[in-house]
Amino acid sequence: MTRRVVIGKRANGDTGVFVSPAGVDAYTAADANLVLGISARVSQLLMLGNVASSQTIILGFGAVPHVLLTSQQTVNLGYISFSGPVRPSPMMTSTPDGSGGYTITPADPSFADIASDGSSMYVTAPRRTIYAVYNRAIS
Repeated sequence: MTRRVVIGKRANGDTGVFVSPAGVDAYTAADANLVLGISARVSQLLMLGNVASSQTIILGFGAVPHVLLTSQQTVNLGYISFSGPVRPSPMMTSTPDGSGGYTITPADPSFADIASDGSSMYVTAPRRTIYAVYNRAIS
């Protein structure tokens, strides 16, 4: 008997929604043999870290991963004060102007350049930046 649709856990431990073509068991089939395979993203975090300045991070993967950057920022906009993680990377910074107000200026964002073979990434970080590296998104 073949199971064409599996919702939940498969034989290899993946959790998600899996659909196979006729005659193929979705519970035991290789991912390449599925018509549709959607896995849980929670279990696919590969690496988590932070940098205080721009630097190269060795990844050692055989494919380009998905990278999410979160900047640490302190923002004071008039009466609003915020300190903590900012996503996306902050678009502005504020500095006291000496008269009780603030000067708002564009901020340089943090970003990552990932090697085409997934071996490393260069994180440009004008402020402390947290990076989370995930498996590539399902296409």
